[in-house]
Amino acid sequence: MAKEKKQRYSYWQRPSQVQKMKNAMPLSNCTSKSDFVCTAIDFYIGYLYQQESLDYLSPVINRSIKNVIGGVEKNVCDMLFKLAVETGMTTRIIGNNFDLSDELLMVLRQFISETVAENNGVLTLENARDD
Repeated sequence: MAKEKKQRYSYWQRPSQVQKMKNAMPLSNCTSKSDFVCTAIDFYIGYLYQQESLDYLSPVINRSIKNVIGGVEKNVCDMLFKLAVETGMTTRIIGNNFDLSDELLMVLRQFISETVAENNGVLTLENARDD
């Protein structure tokens, strides 16, 4: 939109709205209350007419996608950690030819969990043998 010279208008506004606007100013890129009101009006008009929906929906969609991807990323990382622990256990069993009881298996799982965490999930048969 081309730069237009602003004109002064008189509008009534509730004090609670003015306070909300002042509180929200740091969250916006607006430099004044007037700028904030103009931006809010442009946003609301765009929302009502949805002619320029990409300008208004793109940031919302972008945020939503980032949140979904962040959740998926956490789940994948958790599952990869568990897989690395199991792989580490298998590697340790093969490397040392253990005959494991249930109690020893629990101790081994804890040990391998700590080893995987310390090595960022990178385990090899070479480092699986006890020193």
